[in-house]
Amino acid sequence: MDNLITYNNDKGLLAYIQFLSSKAVKTQYDGTDPVFDFEDALDQTEIAHLTIDELKKNPEINSLFTERWLPAPINLDELSKLPQGTLGYTYAQEMKARGFDPNFYKTVPVVDDISYLKMLWRTTHDIYHVVAGFDTDVVGELGLQAFILAQTPIPISIMLVSFSMVLISLYQPTKFKPLMAEISRGYHLGSHTPIKFITQKWDQFWNVPVTEIRAQLGMNSI
Repeated sequence: MDNLITYNNDKGLLAYIQFLSSKAVKTQYDGTDPVFDFEDALDQTEIAHLTIDELKKNPEINSLFTERWLPAPINLDELSKLPQGTLGYTYAQEMKARGFDPNFYKTVPVVDDISYLKMLWRTTHDIYHVVAGFDTDVVGELGLQAFILAQTPIPISIMLVSFSMVLISLYQPTKFKPLMAEISRGYHLGSHTPIKFITQKWDQFWNVPVTEIRAQLGMNSI
């Protein structure tokens, strides 16, 4: 943790993070690069290092860090051939319907635990949307971030939820009430789902029905 960036020694970084956060929320149709830049800017903050330390206390998560598992490349056409209702089929249909590229994310070399966590989050993020049941609009995205925050609070989720509450209250106040309802739903669902999403190797479940996956994760009783 040498040369750690903190609030006291780099206020300029926090100003940069605030700028990227506001741009990411207010220009949601301009692409996702600002979110990834925002996340990259957090690499050397104290919270990033504390997050890694806390996550690795969980044996299942720690084994992922050791293995450096990431999902295999995704082929939407192949997944579309799976039976209806399976994770792969549902994921492929939703991605195609929205015109999303499964490889939309900014890649970084996996050279340490922080870069691995970022790539794990980026490569599995849209699968979370399908399994947890959150829309991909701004309100749904922040509901999912609250879900992640409740399960495994990673820096980007904490920052996006907190900054978005401020920005939407200022610039889109009519959306604040539905935003808070979705954040509340996401946090409640994440808090009461006993198995952490981050521990799952999702590409092993492509041919499993989504309803069965939710049952295995303990979500059906919530």
